[in-house]
Formats: sequence, C-alpha cells, structure tokens
Amino acid sequence: MIFALVLTGVGVLFCWLAVVGWQHRKEDSISLLEAGILKVTGVEPLPLTRFDRWFQRLQLLMMTLFGPPLVFLGGYGLLTELGVL
Repeated sequence: MIFALVLTGVGVLFCWLAVVGWQHRKEDSISLLEAGILKVTGVEPLPLTRFDRWFQRLQLLMMTLFGPPLVFLGGYGLLTELGVL
C-alpha cells in the first residue's frame, strides 16, 4: 500500500512539474539552490547553453512520458489493496 502511494505521489509530482515546465520552457531561469549560491558569492548567473536547453527539454519529455503511467500503476495498486479490483 505504501509503495502504491509513493508511485501515485511521484507520478502526480512528475505530471505537475511537466505541466509547469512546458508552460515556462521559453524563460531563462535558474534553480533556487543556484540562486542562493550566486547571491552569497555575488556572481552573475551564466547564460544557458544549447546543452542546458536540450537537457531541460529531455527532462520535460521524461516527466511527460513517465508521470501518467506512474499515476496509473499507483492508482491500480491502491485499488487492488483496497479490494475494489
């Protein structure tokens, strides 16, 4: 049951991050961790490279592909454990 809950939670997280990522894929942004490090050091962030943009699209594609099946498998596991299926 716990495994099914974890699968469902990770799947929902992937789906949510994919939706937000596709909405903001054209924006140049940095992570909170990187922003904190740059603030402490006083350095300006470097511009995004072609590899950065390619890797961002790959992450979005992977979250889009793996999110819904994880939600489905987790939901199926939950329904099986509860005796509905």
